[in-house]
Amino acid sequence: MPAVAALLDRRPALLALRRALPRATTPVRTARTPAHLAALLHEEPVDAVILGAEAARSPVLDALRADYASLPIVVYATLRSDEAPLLQRLVRHRVAAVLVEGLDEPVMARQLALVGLTARRMARLLPLGERAGLVDPLQLLAWRAVVERAPEGLDGAGVARHLKVGRATLVRRFAAGSAPSLKRAMDLVRLVAAAQLLGSRALRVGDVAGLLGFSSPSLLHRTSRRLFGAPLGEVVGASDATLLAALRGPRTTVGWR
Repeated sequence: MPAVAALLDRRPALLALRRALPRATTPVRTARTPAHLAALLHEEPVDAVILGAEAARSPVLDALRADYASLPIVVYATLRSDEAPLLQRLVRHRVAAVLVEGLDEPVMARQLALVGLTARRMARLLPLGERAGLVDPLQLLAWRAVVERAPEGLDGAGVARHLKVGRATLVRRFAAGSAPSLKRAMDLVRLVAAAQLLGSRALRVGDVAGLLGFSSPSLLHRTSRRLFGAPLGEVVGASDATLLAALRGPRTTVGWR
């Protein structure tokens, strides 16, 4: 799971968040101010933003929802019995989850994993694997790793290490049968991640290219045209059928004489 960005009111809440999210799996990027939070969102992809009650009551939440419409927002705060107006506000702003400080620390990691951008991407893309010809256990394990971590910079060699196989073996076995190549699969996942980020008006194509490790915005556009035959902007609203066609790639037939 990639990093989460947090703007919390109280140090005990931050310490609880760090205890609940092991640094090796989910780094926590701590913002000191709303401006610092905005800067963090341009430095690396984050899976979600976690706000304290003060930020949730303030224009910070309004600005986040306006500028980062596709980014899941989680509120982590001490809630009292008279907090109905705050909860109604969170519903109006489509907050992904509300976690109670002092109560939900044991389940925080699981809840964040359920609502983040990674979870949304996995829910949509994992079922396409078998439909694209990925049926062997190794293919499916590799596909899961690619969907989950390719936007963080995981490459083919990293997938091979994760699965404890040689890179050449993985590349060959992943593309066996009617399955797509490993490179095509990784490119598609990164484009879907780019489309997720482009749902936020504060992020331009150049920002997204940098966040996902593309050397330039033009390379991001060329990759979109190679896989989808369309500009990147059209990938944002792509249907499952369009994603599947892009994953499978051009079909070839064998001519018999």
